Amino acid sequence: AGSDLKVEVMEEKLLRDLTREICSLLSTMASSGLNNGIPPIEQSGHFYRVDVLSLKDLDAFASNSMVGFLLKHKDLALPALQISLEAFTWTDGEAVTKVSSFCSAVVLLAIQSNNIELRQFVSKDLFSAIIRGLALESNAVISADLVGLCREIFIYMCDRDPAPRQVLLSLPCITPQDLLAFEDALTKTASPREQKQHMRSLLVLGTGNNLKALAAQKSVNVITNVSTRPRSSDNAPESRTEEGESIGLAAIS
Repeated sequence: AGSDLKVEVMEEKLLRDLTREICSLLSTMASSGLNNGIPPIEQSGHFYRVDVLSLKDLDAFASNSMVGFLLKHKDLALPALQISLEAFTWTDGEAVTKVSSFCSAVVLLAIQSNNIELRQFVSKDLFSAIIRGLALESNAVISADLVGLCREIFIYMCDRDPAPRQVLLSLPCITPQDLLAFEDALTKTASPREQKQHMRSLLVLGTGNNLKALAAQKSVNVITNVSTRPRSSDNAPESRTEEGESIGLAAIS
């Protein structure tokens, strides 16, 4: 029994080391020096109405962006993107910290490219995975960056894809009125920092204060425009996604 335990511990250590190395590789690929072709997004904080005519094909980024090159080749991109999603479920803040920089580059490319599959991946799968990651206390150290990614995905993608709103409405304790209040609050400030706080408040509200990464992070300068309200078991929110289109976040409870 003792030897079996040692083998199990060694296997877990080897797996953790391997996944950290993979996430470190993805982080290196997303470094600014290897991605000069991805211009920074405008940070005025206002809702960004995308001019579809200005969007580029992924091919336009492949020659001067390592992440763009990776995403152009599906046989390489799919495993990397799948690992990125799964990393948010690991209780390993170091791995998530590394993979988050890669995800940030993926989000930037989704915002600025006309690739439908990439847009759908970021708007639904990645957005959902990041929120799940915030449910783990081990991700408290990177929680501010993860909330920032949530903000970028919502602000820059919600006009191009219905998934960001669907993902938020699939949270167990949120109503359409909560989402409307959140969007109204976003339009009243041009500060990305304040918008991140609005996003944080909505996520806390929508999950019934069950995002351990945010609970573990010291709350500073809390903005309460998105107010909480009493809940009761007799007034449980109904599912607001189309039948057969489960987002899968209702499990956060």
